[in-house]
Amino acid sequence: MIAASSPPRSAWLLRGNRVRALLGRCHMTLTEGAARLGVSRSYFSQLLAGRRPLSPKVRRRLLVCAPFCELAAADLWREPPEEPEEEVSHDAA
Repeated sequence: MIAASSPPRSAWLLRGNRVRALLGRCHMTLTEGAARLGVSRSYFSQLLAGRRPLSPKVRRRLLVCAPFCELAAADLWREPPEEPEEEVSHDAA
């Protein structure tokens, strides 16, 4: 069995609990939600669980497909943390 790896720290991750709550309020199943986004149920389930990062294509679909477009982007996903800038050494060699 292949262990599922976690997405990289710099990945955009779906806020699964909020999306599940939205689907519940709209009386939609995971399968119906996946179909609205044009992705497989398996992939959608992995997104909801935080095991797969959001692609730019799926982020765009979330913003325009009902019922997901009812939520703001900040409610749909977590942005990746900013990478700290590396300090540049100005030491003379």
